[in-house]
Amino acid sequence: MTDHDQTNTQQLVKRIHGGDESAFNLLFMRYYPRIKLLVKLHMLEKLKAQVEADDIVQEIYFEVYRNFHKFEYRDPDSFYKWVITVIGWKIKDFDKYYFKTAKRQTAGVLSLNQKPPDSTENGPAIGDMVEGHDASPSQIVMQREGYQMLERALTRLPAHFRQVIQLRQIEERSARETAEALGTNANAVNVLYHRAQQRLHEILREMSWFK
Repeated sequence: MTDHDQTNTQQLVKRIHGGDESAFNLLFMRYYPRIKLLVKLHMLEKLKAQVEADDIVQEIYFEVYRNFHKFEYRDPDSFYKWVITVIGWKIKDFDKYYFKTAKRQTAGVLSLNQKPPDSTENGPAIGDMVEGHDASPSQIVMQREGYQMLERALTRLPAHFRQVIQLRQIEERSARETAEALGTNANAVNVLYHRAQQRLHEILREMSWFK
């Protein structure tokens, strides 16, 4: 991230704390493609059959907005790291709601129109923000297309390659943090990550992403 981006991030945070909702939309939409991809990577197939990723992203948006007063800016990556934590919470909420509750339902499956108990119906829709002027549409479209290609490529990777790319690249964890998550050491993570990136590059080239 450039110095200009760092300044913009810090300025947006100050504006949000000052009550500027449009600044929050700008900040959230800056990370929207990565957030949506990460949500999809966290979702098990059984959850994907019950709810759309955008529904979960919408809940993450509301959760982060409601609790933004608790957020303290430390560096340009601190907002995204905070959102990653919220993603984990929300995925667990949806899993618990659809499947633990479903065991008590006579039909065995909840309606797709039902929402978790803390769902917030008010506020702008994610889709509206993507298409709106506040989100810098051309930039968002370019990023979204790139992340859609990355998502398809990741599905063709072995699980261990996909996991290390998710942790190191998408979640931006350090080699040490990734090693702790995978139960290994930093050197092994670096080797695995290098091999995973090589394979991902090959797949993207096969998909005509690279010339």
